Amino acid sequence: MELIGNGLNKGSHMYFYTASQTAKRLLYYPIATGEFYCNSEYNVVRTRYDSVLVIFVLSGAITLIQSGVEFTANEGELLLVDCYREHRYFCTDSAHTLWVHFDGNNSRKWFDVINSQHTQKIKCNRRAGECISNIIRFIKLNESEYDISNELYSLICTISKGNASGNESAKTSEIDEAKVFINSSFNKDISVNEIAGKVHMSASYFSKIFKEATGFSPYDYLLAVRLDKAKEMLQRTDDSIQNIAYKTGFNSTSNFIYFFKNATGISPLKFRNIKF
Repeated sequence: MELIGNGLNKGSHMYFYTASQTAKRLLYYPIATGEFYCNSEYNVVRTRYDSVLVIFVLSGAITLIQSGVEFTANEGELLLVDCYREHRYFCTDSAHTLWVHFDGNNSRKWFDVINSQHTQKIKCNRRAGECISNIIRFIKLNESEYDISNELYSLICTISKGNASGNESAKTSEIDEAKVFINSSFNKDISVNEIAGKVHMSASYFSKIFKEATGFSPYDYLLAVRLDKAKEMLQRTDDSIQNIAYKTGFNSTSNFIYFFKNATGISPLKFRNIKF
């Protein structure tokens, strides 16, 4: 529906969406979405509206105040709002925005992770705006809930990844270099200090940015690489469990079995007997 007044100019539209019980159990789903042309009178104050809100700024600026902290998003940036808690957002001049309230599939847990890694203001590429535009279009066309959820998931992935530029691009290059080193040296006794040294960083700083970029600590990433290589060897070779443990960098067969079972739920021998 088209909206005019209360701080919104001509051309502003919003759409409500009611999800099925299946979507509420299994999917991400929008609650409301729209495109707003805001003026200096635009001001939203809410105690609660159960959802996570993404506001992508196409031009101008929008300011958010939540938990006593103020964030202003300009063109190419977005705001994340935990609408389960009190919040206010407003425009002091003008802004053109795309926005979506959504929920489902641990949305608040995702918000908490992103908020802890970044802030409630994130610079993103154009894909974020495209995702919201597609959600609006899908709702207008009565498209499948699965298609809508898929677009929401793409939006979430885009936000999680952010937009690397400048120093961030350098960090991305260093993270990639570290991953190459881990993948080529997984069978050796390497430490986080050694990996960090390869990219000329302190271990603590490297661990922080590596976790932000990959979702893994450096140690957990190394462990995942070793386990994946072990799975390949279990399926394509007749090597003993002991030899595979040694060739994938584990310091003992018992440690290998412990970590393998902890990650997969089954022993290496049972995994070997699975047919793919």
